[in-house]
Parts: sequence; structure tokens; C-alpha cells
Amino acid sequence: MQLDTNVVPSEGRSRSVGKASLFEVFLLIYVTSLALLALDLMDGTSFARDVDDQMREVQIRHLLSIHGRWFDLTLPSLLMPEPYVSPWSRLIDLPYVLITKLLQPFVPLDDAVRYAFYVWPPMMLALLCLLTASLVRRLMGSVHLKGPSFAGLLVLMTLLMTFGIAEFAPGRIDHHNAQIVAMMTIMAGLVRWDRVGGAMIGAGSAVSVVIGLECLPFLAAAYAGLVVSFILGTKRANDVLFFASLAMVGTTMAAMFAFIGPTMALSTQCDAFSAPYIFLLIGFSVVLAIGAVVARRRPSTPMFRALIIGAPGLLLLGVAAFLFRPCAGGPYGIIDPLSRELWFDRIWQERSILYFYENGRFDLLAVVAVTTCSAVFALPMIAAKLRRGEVGPLIAFCMAVTALALTFLTTRNIRFPIALVPPFVPAAVAELVRSRRLTKEWRMTGAAIIAVLVGFALPRLVVAPTVRTFDAVDYMAFDECKDQDLGVLKTIAPARIALPQGLALPVLLALPDGFSIGAAPFHRASPGMKRMFEAFRSSDPDIRRQALSPFDYVAVCRFPLEADAKEAPLYAALAAGRSWPGLERVPSPTRTNFQLFRIDHEKLQ
Repeated sequence: MQLDTNVVPSEGRSRSVGKASLFEVFLLIYVTSLALLALDLMDGTSFARDVDDQMREVQIRHLLSIHGRWFDLTLPSLLMPEPYVSPWSRLIDLPYVLITKLLQPFVPLDDAVRYAFYVWPPMMLALLCLLTASLVRRLMGSVHLKGPSFAGLLVLMTLLMTFGIAEFAPGRIDHHNAQIVAMMTIMAGLVRWDRVGGAMIGAGSAVSVVIGLECLPFLAAAYAGLVVSFILGTKRANDVLFFASLAMVGTTMAAMFAFIGPTMALSTQCDAFSAPYIFLLIGFSVVLAIGAVVARRRPSTPMFRALIIGAPGLLLLGVAAFLFRPCAGGPYGIIDPLSRELWFDRIWQERSILYFYENGRFDLLAVVAVTTCSAVFALPMIAAKLRRGEVGPLIAFCMAVTALALTFLTTRNIRFPIALVPPFVPAAVAELVRSRRLTKEWRMTGAAIIAVLVGFALPRLVVAPTVRTFDAVDYMAFDECKDQDLGVLKTIAPARIALPQGLALPVLLALPDGFSIGAAPFHRASPGMKRMFEAFRSSDPDIRRQALSPFDYVAVCRFPLEADAKEAPLYAALAAGRSWPGLERVPSPTRTNFQLFRIDHEKLQ
């Protein structure tokens, strides 16, 4: 590698970001990302696709139907028996609806929707790559890597982001990709560390909360860094904080009117963008903005700056805790104990990283280990920038490390650090080459990386592999009717169907108009799952009759393994293809493993 290591003053560093233009850096990252997606899709499906994409498709298709209403998130095809109201944001639905409307004059509606699902995720990927390119160039500062060196680093960085890039595969319509874009917007704003950067921080943070609540810990890390910088009087922290606050208020207000409407804006939805989060976003932003104005107009000490935002901030938090007491249990507090035991606690993504050791997921362990080593490798670069007076990169790095740390506790966070940590690697390599020798700091970093690798290897010696025994509840969560003919549904009048949660999404997507099912594997559908567990697992006929009383039919897919009849009597019988007293089989026009039974409530046992 050949370097031009001329150093520019800190104020000008953001403008002297290397010889490669922003477009060139973006193009290389984007082309590499598209190549990774092409490899992912070679088998016809995306690695990252899951039931969330299917449920999002149900929501979007209902919105596009004659029954859809923009501010009404009720899905009438899911009755438990009460209607299911989705917590998912219309912000994610919007681009798919717009693209569908744009294509609809030229192709049938179903094709237009499908094309929208294919087109928008790669378009979002372009935005992510642009933000990543901006972040990387600013982190590189005045260092110019010549020849193929910089290009090679960018390709390596993109390869390290593979699991994050997979979230942008065509058909991956869940909200996680939009969250990654929001997080990268905040990080790029932090590294800019100016008024525009502040606006990016505030807007990205508000958009993240509008989308969902899963990134709140990362936002807390970012704003903790901002507040500490403001209290310590860091250069430009006042401007960054003020414009972040303005952007957050503006974005929150705009999103409130555009995506949820006045009714939901005044309601308390602990798991979605609504009154509690609007109150906190706007309230804290006003407190921080006023604090920034006061500190700008008069000389102040760190103690004074801490008081002018700390005292009203604590008061605001206390008022929120009083007004929104139902949210003390968190967003998943609505899950009933039975559904929590039999569904939520069995979701591997809700478990710690020990799950990877117990189940031999060494591929995922390797990815987390490499990401952790990348974070450690970036530490000397972050320290060097801090010594040069640049605090934005440190705060952005803390965001990424927070995502990494939370992955150890809850593996569903894995997509975020894999997307957010690698952009620090090119600048770390540049800092290493700039130093021209292995300083003590870099030798310590090498030792730390070795320690990380040893730390990942040791649990393999002490954590015993788990020999998993699947039971009837696990079978009920599987979708064994994939690619099966569900045409029997067209032979009956609109009705309400009880079924195991694993069968919910394929049936939802195939349901004719007027039909509904009773459960789906989502936390707001836990009342329906509770009914289904009682119906399929209980040995008490009275409990079963009560659970199935709102429904007209039962649907079960034949399962290749035999379920324990003592554990789940009704499910075991139907999954094996047998009959049950009070259930009349509806003949299917074709050969299929999908079974439909009409309920005779008087004879049901």
C-alpha cells in the first residue's frame, strides 16, 4: 500500500476525504453488495426471508384492497376472535404502495405488488451504500490509499457486511432493512459532526422509532454520547445537539400526521409509535434544544449544562412514567403466560449467543467473532481521532458496539452489528498504515483480537451441545403445507378457521375474501395462539369446545412425524391424517396434505 499521509487540520478533515469520489466509493460498495445478493438468491430464495415478510405482505395487500384504509391497521383476516391490529408502521408500506400504483396501469395488481417487493429493497440498498460511502470517506480523513488498496478494503468491508446486506434482498420487505438505513444515517451524521449531521441524527432517530422500537438501545447510546459531549463543551456539540433536536421534533410531527393519524397519536400503544413515544421524542428534543440555546447565549460550566438538561429531563421522564404506566411491562407485556411458554420462549432469536454453541451454529458464531474482532481492530483509529478532537466517530462506534453487545444477549440483533461495525475497518487499516510501524497501541490491539478469538473458542469446550427433542408444540410451529394446494378453501363459503400458528401465513396469503383465521406467530396475536394451544393440546373436551367455539372450521397439515397424543390429542390425530369426533373432513378437489374439517359444535369432543 502506498499512502499520502499529509494531515489536514481537524476543521478541514471532513472535506479532504481521499482521492476517490463519493460516487466511485458508492458504486463499488453497491456493485459488490448486488453481487452478494445474487449469490444469496442462486437457490431461489433469500437467506434472510422469514415470516415477517409474509405478514408484511398480508398487511400491504389488505391496504391495496377495497377494504384498506391508511390509518386503519386492522387485519380482518385474523380474528382471535377479536380483530388483529398490526403494530407495524405505514412508513414501510408507503414505497411498496407507491410503486404498485405506478406499475398498476401496465400490469395486473398481483404482478405490480410482486414487482414492488422485488424493486424497493435493492433501491434501499443503494441508499445504505451511499450513506456507508459517505461514512467511510469521512472516517478516512486525509489519508489517500492509492491503486487497488482502497478498492480492496471496500470490497472486504462489504463482504464483512454480508448478513446485513442480505436484509435488502428482493422480496425482503420486512422493516429491518429500513432500520439499518436509519442507523447508518445516524452514524453518518455523527461522523459529519456539523449542523447537517445533527439533522441526520435527529431525523434518523425519529424515523427509527416510527418504524419500530427494536433500535431504541442504539439510539440511547447515540444520544448519551451527544449529551455528554454537550455537557463537556465539546466543539460544535451545541450545534449538533440543537439541530438534532429540531430534526427529531419535525420528523416526529410529520410522521404522526402522515402515518398514524390523530386517534393512534393519542392512544397508548406500548409496542408501536404512539402517544408515549411521541411525548418522549418531542419532550426530550425540546429540553435539549432549549439547553443548547441557553448554553450558546451565556458562558456555562459543565455542571450548569448538566443541570439545564438533566433536571427537566428527569421531570419529563417521571411524567411519562406516570402517564403511561401500562408500558412498564415493555412491548411484550401483552403476551399471556401460555403463549409465552409455548411460543415466545422457544424463538431462538430471543435467546443469548449460547444458543449458537448449544445447537452447533458455528457459522453464525464465526460471523459474530469476526465482527467483534473488527470492532477491536478499529479501537486505535477511534482513539486517534479522539486525540485529534473528533468525538463523532467515537459516538458512532459506541452505537455499533452497543448493537454488538446486545447480540450476545439476544441474537435477533445480529443483523445490526454486522451492518454497522465493518464501515470502521477501512479507516482502521488506513490509521495502521499511517502510523508506519506497530506501536504499542497496535500490538495491544493484536493481543486483544487473539483474546477475543480465544474467548469465542473456550465456550465450545464447556458448553455441551443440546440434543433437541421436538414435541407436538414444535410441530405446530412448522409449515408443512408449503407448496401444497389450498384450493379446498374455494369450495366453502367464507368462514372462520382455527389452525396451528405455523400454518397461519400460507393460509393468510391464500385466503379468499371474507375468510379469517384464529392465530398467527406474532406477539399481538397471542390471544389467538392461546386459544389454539388450548384447542389442540388440551385433553379436556370442555376447554377444547370453548377454544373452538368462535370458529367454523379446523385446518391442519399432515405432518411426517408422529406427535405425542398425550401432549396434544387433537393435533396428533389430525396431523396423522386421522379423524376426530365432531370434525367432518371437507373433501379436497386435488391431492394435498392440507386438511380442512367442518366443526359440528354439538358433537365436538
